[in-house]
Order: sequence, then structure tokens, then C-alpha cells
Amino acid sequence: MPTVSGLGTWRWKHGEERVLLHDPSLEAGRRFAEAGGSSRAIDGDRIRFAREVFAAKPALVAGVSRQADFVLIADVAAEMGYVLAAEFEGRGKGCAGTQCLPGWNALGRVANAAGQGWAEALGSWAADPKGGVPSPVRAAAARPDAGLVLGWVLVPRG
Repeated sequence: MPTVSGLGTWRWKHGEERVLLHDPSLEAGRRFAEAGGSSRAIDGDRIRFAREVFAAKPALVAGVSRQADFVLIADVAAEMGYVLAAEFEGRGKGCAGTQCLPGWNALGRVANAAGQGWAEALGSWAADPKGGVPSPVRAAAARPDAGLVLGWVLVPRG
């Protein structure tokens, strides 16, 4: 679901179903879930959890988690025909869009510009990708999560 160009073609081909996932133990995960409105907590056996999510063939899966959870979820996604469209590294009070496929760079720039509000920016976009790229959101002062926190978007290949 490229953020600017080709959205109509993407929706025609893949539909509009999206799944938001978050780690409820992370401050950024809780902020992502709140901004997204309807996000599922990552819990239990991560492989079984991911298989259940991707068996429904959503058009987009976006989330905020620790790297270890993302690796397991992304492996299952790849087996089921999904690719990483965008990845964001949240460290302390900022975010860097580290990997973005062509057409997804605008979302990386928004997350980067949002600073500490990157999780909210990603969550609000994932909740309504038809609305386009959101304005950068600045979060109220919050306790940053220790270590690396990833935001990510997985989409069907092709």
C-alpha cells in the first residue's frame, strides 16, 4: 500500500484489510495501539501467533515490537508471501526510517520527523492508510523504552 503513488491499484489488487500488532510491554507499543485504535497485542507463541495473523491474508500488517519478535513475525510473513515495506528504528526520543521500499519513503520521513511521536504517526497511518501520510505528530513527554524498538510494515509480495 504505497503511501502516495499507486494506492488505487494496490487496493484493487490486495484489498483493504489491515492488522495492527503491538508489544504491550513497550511504551511505544502502547502509544502505537492507542493511535491505531484497534491493535492486537503480540502474545503467546510468536510463530503460531504470526501464522494465525497471516493466514487471513491481510493487505497490510503494521506493528511495534522488539527486534526478536519482529524477526520471528517477519520470517512467518516471508513464508506466506509478504515482504518488509518499511522498518523504523525507535531509540530513545527519536526514530529513523532505516528500510523503505520504493513508494514507502514518505512514511519513513514522517516517522523520522515525528521524533518521539513516531509510534503515534505509524499507528495513525496504519489505522487509515487511505488518508495518506499523516502530519508528523509530536508526542507528549513519555518515558522512552530502553534499547531498540522497531516499527514495521509488512505487505504482500507484488
